Amino acid sequence: MKKVTGSMGLRIDKGHGSGEAYSMLAERADAWSEALLSRHSRRSYDGTSAAPEQLTSVQAVCERFRPHTDARVALVEQPGCDVFTGAIGSYGKVTGAPHLLAVIAGDGARSALHAGYTGEAAVLEATAAGLDTCWVAGFFDRDVARSVVELEAGERIVAVSPLGRAPARKSGTERTFVALAGSRQRKPLRTIAKDVSPRWPEWALGAVEAARVAPSAMNRQPWRFRFEDGALILAMDSAGQLPVVRKELDCGIAMLHAEVAARAYGMDGAWEELEDGLDLARWIAKEDPR
Repeated sequence: MKKVTGSMGLRIDKGHGSGEAYSMLAERADAWSEALLSRHSRRSYDGTSAAPEQLTSVQAVCERFRPHTDARVALVEQPGCDVFTGAIGSYGKVTGAPHLLAVIAGDGARSALHAGYTGEAAVLEATAAGLDTCWVAGFFDRDVARSVVELEAGERIVAVSPLGRAPARKSGTERTFVALAGSRQRKPLRTIAKDVSPRWPEWALGAVEAARVAPSAMNRQPWRFRFEDGALILAMDSAGQLPVVRKELDCGIAMLHAEVAARAYGMDGAWEELEDGLDLARWIAKEDPR
C-alpha cells in the first residue's frame, strides 16, 4: 500500500477546521452510532417543518464538521422549489420534504470519498434529532439544486437528501421502490470482509458491522474491509463505476459508519488515505484517553 502525502485531515491540517471536526466526532460518536442503526431511507414526507432545535443541531454539524477542504454540506431550510425527480417519470420521486441537505464536493481527486464521509455526519445528526432523510445521488435535478445552493468555484452538488418527517406508514409506491432497490438486503459479513475472524479486535468487528448498514446507490454496497497490522483498511470492491454515482461516495458513507462505531467502542484514531489500486484508506486505532 502506498500512502498519499499527508492524511485525511483528522491528524494533520488542524488549521482547516479538522480539529473542530475531530471534536465533534468525539462528542457525537455514541449518538451517531445509535442513529446509524435506526436510520432508514424515506421518500414520502408529511410537509411539516422541523422544529427549530432540530434544524439548529443539523446546521451545527454542517458548520462544524468540515474535516476536508473539498467537501461540505449545506442545509437549505426553505428550498422554495422541488429538486427531486423520479426513477421513471414520477415513480420513486421524493415528495413532501420541507427541507433539503445538499452534499457538495470540490475538484479534489478524493472529493467524492470526502463528500460521502462528510454528508453522512449531517444525515446521522438529523436522524439523532428525530428527522427522516434519504440519500439521493442520481434522481435529482442538478440545475434546480444549484439554484438554491451557493457554490464556490470548482464545487458541484453530488447528492441531496430530503429532510423532514415521514408518515409512520410507508405508501404503497414507497414500499415497492424499497423492495426493488433491495435496501433491506445487506451483504453477508464475509462478503465485505472475507478474512474476518474472532481474532479481529472487538472494535474492528463492530466497525465493519456498522458499515454493513450504510446506504449506497442501488444498494450496491461497494465497500470491502480487511484488518492488517492493527489497522482497518477500506477498499472498493472493483474499479467499475456507475455513470452518475461514484463508488467513492458510497465508501465515504461506510467509512464514517466504521469510525463512529470504533469510537463508540472506546477507540480513538484517524484515517490515513492510501493510493494503491482499490485501497482507499486505513483507520489506525489507539485507546481513547477519556
